[in-house]
Amino acid sequence: MLTIENIKNFKAPRWDSLPDIDLYMDQVLVVLDKQLSIFKRDEDEKIITAAMINNYVKQKITLPPVNKKYTRYHLAYLYTVCVLKNIMGLADICNGIGSLLNGRHTAEAFDMFCSELDFAMGEAFFSIERSAPLPQTDEARVLRAVTTACANMLYSRYLIEKISAKKEEAE
Repeated sequence: MLTIENIKNFKAPRWDSLPDIDLYMDQVLVVLDKQLSIFKRDEDEKIITAAMINNYVKQKITLPPVNKKYTRYHLAYLYTVCVLKNIMGLADICNGIGSLLNGRHTAEAFDMFCSELDFAMGEAFFSIERSAPLPQTDEARVLRAVTTACANMLYSRYLIEKISAKKEEAE
């Protein structure tokens, strides 16, 4: 169950916090499962699986691993896809990531996404006000919209679970 404590402790990873060594598939799954745990509906849910990653590679959504190993680039890309797939189709996610990357290094784009996600979570759950607005570009507006949608999706799920728990207690 999603709790306020989970939300308070949530911080999206930054590029520098991602492992800087290449990982095998099972290691990638462990890292992403931990980083994406807040998005799970229950403990048994799999946010990402080896089959999903293989399909993303086959569909050219992400680059293939090199010698069966995945890099920070893969982790950042897969993290972003996993967060956004709850609210968008894969084609839109790929186009959005492409526009965010436009002229930016992957590290900069990923950190921007994660900063916006952290802010959106705080805004949705705790009405945190922004101290420094993003530039008013189309890319910034898209980034704001998708991270806000993710945060509001989680907030809605939290409220629904809270209401359901109250109903169960009353019965």
